[in-house]
Amino acid sequence: MRWLRAVLVAVVLVPASASSLTLEEATSRALAANPRLQAARLAALAAQERAREAAGRAFGEVNLVGSYNTYESDRLVRPISVDLFKDPKLGFYQLPWDRNQVHYGIAYEIPLLAGGSLHEGRLIAALSQQASENLALFGEAELRYNVRATFRNALTLTHVLIAVTAYEQALETDVSDADLKVKLGSWASVDAAKVHFAFENAHAQRQATEAQLASVQALLAALMGEEKPTDGYALDDVSGEPAPPAGSSEDDTQAALAGRRDLAATRNSVAIAERKSHLAREAFGPQVMIAGNFLSNRAPSIDHPLATHEFGLYLKLPLFKGMQRVHALHAADFELRVARQQQRSKELEIMAQVQDAVGRVQASRAQLAAGKAQRTLGAEVARVEHLKLEQGAGKMEDYLTARAQQMQGETAYWQGLYALQSAADYVEFVSAQGGQHE
Repeated sequence: MRWLRAVLVAVVLVPASASSLTLEEATSRALAANPRLQAARLAALAAQERAREAAGRAFGEVNLVGSYNTYESDRLVRPISVDLFKDPKLGFYQLPWDRNQVHYGIAYEIPLLAGGSLHEGRLIAALSQQASENLALFGEAELRYNVRATFRNALTLTHVLIAVTAYEQALETDVSDADLKVKLGSWASVDAAKVHFAFENAHAQRQATEAQLASVQALLAALMGEEKPTDGYALDDVSGEPAPPAGSSEDDTQAALAGRRDLAATRNSVAIAERKSHLAREAFGPQVMIAGNFLSNRAPSIDHPLATHEFGLYLKLPLFKGMQRVHALHAADFELRVARQQQRSKELEIMAQVQDAVGRVQASRAQLAAGKAQRTLGAEVARVEHLKLEQGAGKMEDYLTARAQQMQGETAYWQGLYALQSAADYVEFVSAQGGQHE
């Protein structure tokens, strides 16, 4: 009847008003509402807009311009030109003079060469966009693993709580029996005291487990981007052992180096540093731009506006800027070396994570096998010791130890099962086989 007791305890532990939740539902809710992931996605969108902004700089700019001027004396309303002298009746003093002038129209600038800032700036912005998108995709994979691992931790503690509660309830019955037997004189008071101590210890274990479960459920709620319900979550169990990995450790390592999005973002950073190094070199080159304007010039002394326009091709060859460009070039070269070292560090970190993940699977599989054996043995030993104690042939210490071992065996089984499931998920996560794809 142990299974019936466990079911009844589970019903007692999970309030009817608790929010039911499956592993897949928790994962979906986290991917849709986790604030940190939403921030990463928004950062990727911002980087996309910056890339478009950088691409648009090559088209130059057109502005509406205007000015109102008041001078100390009359000045020419428009720049002097030969057109003003084509009418022989006009003299020099009949030109458009006025101290109050209005000028308005359109001005434009189109860069042709900008010291590399146009081409390299566009590439750098595009690479920054890729890096942000890669980090957002990695954030999704990391969140998916964290939610699933936290969900299983909560399930583990739920089963531990069921086992500890059943253990406590059994000892509560034993306490009543022990007190009765002491009154009848068939037990020594010291034996009853041992039962009382075991019961209080089980009571403390249950309270500690409840606190741990509440904490893990709060973490799960935070990962899902919500507040934990007052009654917590009624978590659907995740049964089944994952199949042994099909590939080797070397296969997982190669998959990780090829598919990890955080490594891809680090490689983007190296490419950005390379473009910045090129930009620092191109800053020594010439700059060429086209500029001009179309203006209307007005003043109170003239009857109609005077139109002017201008077109210019401008060349700038930088010669000296206080050694700024030299130091910027050196800084860019050092930053490139830093980025390459960071990429190497990330590659080594990923290879170590893969090895750790493979080891976790092996260890948790062995842990589950031991948990199964401990669960079966604990239940049988507790049954035998209880019979022996009832028949007067057993010892109180042996019985209490068997009860504790039964609870530990039940706990060990669930810990091993969920540890194996989480370890399999971890292998998928660190080897980029668990959702780091667009």
